[in-house]
Amino acid sequence: MRPRLLLVVLAVVAVLATACGSGVGTRAGGPEAVGEWRRLPDLPLSPRTHAVVVGVEVAGSPRALVVGGWELLCPPGADCSYAGGPLFRDGAVYDPADDTWTPTAPAPHGVRRHERATVGLGGSAWLLTSCASGVTCEGRERLLQYDLAADRWTDHGAVPGPERYRALVAVGDRLLVPTISDEGGEAPDLLFDPATGAWRELPDDPLADSFDRFAVPVGEQLVLKGSSIEDVRAGRSATVSAARFDLDSWAWTTLPDAPVPGFQLVGSDRGPVLVGHFVETSGAVLDPATWAWSRLPEPGADPRGRTSQLGGVLGRGGAAYDVPNSVGEMTSRLRVLLWDAAAQAYVELPAMPERRDEVHDDSSAALGRDLLVVGGQRWPGGAVGGAAGGSGSGEGELVREAWLWLAPGPS
Repeated sequence: MRPRLLLVVLAVVAVLATACGSGVGTRAGGPEAVGEWRRLPDLPLSPRTHAVVVGVEVAGSPRALVVGGWELLCPPGADCSYAGGPLFRDGAVYDPADDTWTPTAPAPHGVRRHERATVGLGGSAWLLTSCASGVTCEGRERLLQYDLAADRWTDHGAVPGPERYRALVAVGDRLLVPTISDEGGEAPDLLFDPATGAWRELPDDPLADSFDRFAVPVGEQLVLKGSSIEDVRAGRSATVSAARFDLDSWAWTTLPDAPVPGFQLVGSDRGPVLVGHFVETSGAVLDPATWAWSRLPEPGADPRGRTSQLGGVLGRGGAAYDVPNSVGEMTSRLRVLLWDAAAQAYVELPAMPERRDEVHDDSSAALGRDLLVVGGQRWPGGAVGGAAGGSGSGEGELVREAWLWLAPGPS
């Protein structure tokens, strides 16, 4: 097999959204608001869907960049054409310390949200985007950087190597840009050094051809997982295999298969956690001291009869959420649970207020431990409408609301 490292973050993005840093400054609603949703000042931008949201730590405090998106208005479940206008380039930064938004310099070109394609590192928001080609975002992927302190964008150019769907993850002071599946053929996975602008290919990993490949850093090592393509072709449940890569020795070691099915691997204080991505399973955690898996405890039945789903992990200084869009709709019909790695207990992500169950195509990302949700389109009753290729029935509206869920626990 050709070289690859298959990993991703909940990038905001990616899609799962992941951010680090303390929660200081995200408690503007007061201690009585912890565990609840709080309405923030509206975005100082036009209403939009599919904006890019990235949590970034700046001088020890969390910030969030919101940039891009478009004006596509399409009812839930309808088949709609692309937005007629261009993608937005404008953006704004939210500072929870004073509960304010600050407009930013425009991005080099319009962008919209792609899962697993954003990360905060070194006081900058990093975006992996194929939208330089226009609204369809079918061009070659490029790496963009926004420095929050300097209010400056930098285009680091096209990602080298064959064109593939790729992800973005921070590893120390560097970035990994891997392919996320072998389904289209293998391709090299790359390490980018922001200090030098140099790219380096990583060696091949020991996993068989797989899809839904994710990894997280653990110290100077990376743990990755992949779901077996061969199992799916044979009609079997996909085995979740794992391996770890040492950045110092530049070598791979095979790990035991996970004991439960799962989609996404996210980091936590207790080790990588396998999350089902709205597959009803309790998940599993990998202990870095022994490299052995253990299942998370069963959450028990929901008194309201809802399906329980593991929607992310809370750490001491950050969080990884697996609720990238339509957060209000998801929390209204599902029991979305978060695993608090420090407390070793589940926390429920409550339903959003003020008719947010009627909003979809919003964007979200972790802001420290908290969850930021912005934008979207509201359709009363969640009604499906609009003809194929159309832009909806006219009953919907774009919104520029911003909400913050204040996670309980250490700040």
